[in-house]
Amino acid sequence: MKNAVLFGDSLTYGYGVYKKDALACLLEQRFPELNIINSGVDGDTTREALLRIERDVLSFNPYITTILFGTNDCAPGEWSHRTVEEFQGNMEMIIDMIRLKSPKCHIILITPPPVDETVFMPWTTNKRLAPYCDAVRDLAETKNCLLADFNKHISEISQGDMETFLQEDGCHLTEKSYIYLSRFIGDIVENIINK
Repeated sequence: MKNAVLFGDSLTYGYGVYKKDALACLLEQRFPELNIINSGVDGDTTREALLRIERDVLSFNPYITTILFGTNDCAPGEWSHRTVEEFQGNMEMIIDMIRLKSPKCHIILITPPPVDETVFMPWTTNKRLAPYCDAVRDLAETKNCLLADFNKHISEISQGDMETFLQEDGCHLTEKSYIYLSRFIGDIVENIINK
């Protein structure tokens, strides 16, 4: 059975929803032929990701790897903020390390979803998030990775009203959002499998 690793932060992990409603379980249901590995860690930025990539990604010799970071990287807190330049450099290293260890791995880069600025909680704003999404789009092109532009996708579906797509903190995904994300990612995975 081939391994598909979901590498990311709390959005990948499934913070705030039941395990059955998170991305990993939804993809498992759609692709029983794949071993779906949830390597999402709450609060991670790309800096922490590099520290655990050997254990949480490379050791599985993945056939597919999804990479979703950026929301924590762009947050203004001293403990988490990474500049766009560091974020882009870290993402490049992540891609290069996967390619070196697993040259045939299909890498899917995911843009982080918008935040709801109308609630008290988000640690970031869409204006701060935008250049990180742009960096992911640029990397998909320059590093020849597959792109899942979830930021654009969910913005179009929600028509700017993110209330039912995000939890009360204005940042983490609801069950409804995970359904959309799993379908969006799943269609890309299906194309890979059916090649």
